[in-house]
Amino acid sequence: MFSILEKLKYVGHVVAAEVLQKFVSSKTARISDVASGTGLVGEQLKTLGYETIDAVDCSTEMIEIARAKNIYENLYVQWIGGGKRLSFDDDTYDVIVCAGGFFGNGLKSDSFNEFVRVVKPGGFIVITMRAMWLDLEPNYNNGKLERDMQQLEKEGFWKLMEKDIRYKGGTCESIVTFVHRVC
Repeated sequence: MFSILEKLKYVGHVVAAEVLQKFVSSKTARISDVASGTGLVGEQLKTLGYETIDAVDCSTEMIEIARAKNIYENLYVQWIGGGKRLSFDDDTYDVIVCAGGFFGNGLKSDSFNEFVRVVKPGGFIVITMRAMWLDLEPNYNNGKLERDMQQLEKEGFWKLMEKDIRYKGGTCESIVTFVHRVC
């Protein structure tokens, strides 16, 4: 039996883990899986040998499913963005990975400042999302999301290391990845 994610041809969690591995060789890096959902990214990262992964999601139900998988060190139910501050100290993580958190009515660009705040200088922020949301989501379309990313780069908060689009069929199956290094 196929899961709904298989039917939707969702591969964002696989792409996110592959891209993270390209930039982060240390298996002891402290990683925050933001918008972790049920833990698909965490499962991929554990398979690749990463040891210290925390989960953050706004859904208690999703966090409980992830908890049952025993892949995360810590699990947090927190809303991201909208002026809400994550309950982590500055420079807590080596990496934030966010696969699928940016979608219709999902995370907004105001979450970037919190990402930068909790990632150590020199650390990475890996974001994967379906490419179609760059056109369909009013908070992202017409280049808005990427302009917000570029503004943070102009202000010296992070630097774009890679932007990549992987085509997995039609537009709704294509995955765009942004990797930023925190300054």
